[in-house]
Amino acid sequence: MTTLAAEELTQRSKQPAPSQRGGLSDRGVRTMSIYASTLIPDRVKGPDGNMVDIDKSDPAKFLIPMDTARRVIQAATRSAYADVCDLPELGKANFRTMLATEQGKQNWTQEQIVMIETLHLFATSFFAGKAAVPIEPDSAPSDWQNKVVEEGEGPAQKLVLPPAPECPPERKAQVEAAINAYVASAGAQ
Repeated sequence: MTTLAAEELTQRSKQPAPSQRGGLSDRGVRTMSIYASTLIPDRVKGPDGNMVDIDKSDPAKFLIPMDTARRVIQAATRSAYADVCDLPELGKANFRTMLATEQGKQNWTQEQIVMIETLHLFATSFFAGKAAVPIEPDSAPSDWQNKVVEEGEGPAQKLVLPPAPECPPERKAQVEAAINAYVASAGAQ
């Protein structure tokens, strides 16, 4: 991973300062989407519940617009806080609401829905401090945890894991309120 991508992910994993406005930059959205695209499964459940093979030969089929990816990542941020704050039912409600909202637009292919689900899963895991990413050791922020992963016969790969956010009682209340408001607003549409 490049130093710029590491910096972008570092900034996103920290709480914004009061003076910061807006959300994740376009570069950050692209970086998260690229990582998520590498995790697209080979098989998924089809509408009838049977497993269906995913054809990954044309990556363009999985592309989603930047604004959609940003909405998915925002939902994933709420899901990550629900995870960290031990609010699993709210995390599920948040995900189901986001997915139902996107599916309700009825303009997505099955491949794009798979990308939306995969992006949410990756971003949630990353923001909860549970997904390690490969970056150069010197590029990693000092508060990220180094890990060495050995897979297959190749050399061990160095990965870094961002710190999980903390969840004091006031944060837990904010997370509950934010997810409940999101779910309620989606139901009103």
